[in-house]
Amino acid sequence: MVEFLFIMLVGFAAGFFSGAFGIGGAVITTPAIRVILGESSNIALGTPLPIVFPSAVVGGFNYWRAGKIVKRAFFYCSLFGLAGTVAGSLITGMIDTRYIMIITGLIIIYLAYRTFATAIGKDPYGLLEETDSAPPAPIWKLALIGITAGFFSGFLGLGGGAILVPAFFFILHMDVKECLGTSLVVIAVLAVPGTIIHSFLGHVDWSIVLAMTIGVMPGAYVGSSFTLQARNRRVLLLFSFFLLAIGILFIFKETQGLI
Repeated sequence: MVEFLFIMLVGFAAGFFSGAFGIGGAVITTPAIRVILGESSNIALGTPLPIVFPSAVVGGFNYWRAGKIVKRAFFYCSLFGLAGTVAGSLITGMIDTRYIMIITGLIIIYLAYRTFATAIGKDPYGLLEETDSAPPAPIWKLALIGITAGFFSGFLGLGGGAILVPAFFFILHMDVKECLGTSLVVIAVLAVPGTIIHSFLGHVDWSIVLAMTIGVMPGAYVGSSFTLQARNRRVLLLFSFFLLAIGILFIFKETQGLI
């Protein structure tokens, strides 16, 4: 029972950061499952995916009510992202997942750098303050973003938010909160095929899924409410510090296992 309650609290934290930063929550659940619960890297990659869905739906609903979902980006990124998710999930079962976790850490650290640079005004490609909605992006850009995000969703177990949020922000120049909200609803779609495939591969611990799901739903609601009320600069600063810590943790843990 104590362990179940602890996993619920981890789920709440994952849900909060999912709703706050549009990333699905796997950057919390994956290292928690791997480092704190001591599960294998396969379980740490596969188990977060079914947890992503309820978290993304609850947080995404909050952004939808606030008018922060770009429907065109949601539709095309979800459509093309599904194929990428299937491919990424299948490839995961063919290679050593320890190296995948190191790649995950490097991606997260890079994302931390870019968001921090934007928050302090050093990245000319990031639009910090709220603006009018960006013009409709061409379908080929949305398709490329969707396929890439879907691949990394299945390949790294991140839910795709680590690709979607910076792509929406730095490539499509969407408003910060539109990036987060749209990312969440796309993630909800992309999590479905990855969940099915990783489940068949035996990479999902459903007891952990149950406990974390109970926590992620209220966490996602609180997190998305926090972001919708916060200034963009504060959101990005917190996001960058959080990602840097998680990225370093990933790399430290997995490089130890290779020595």
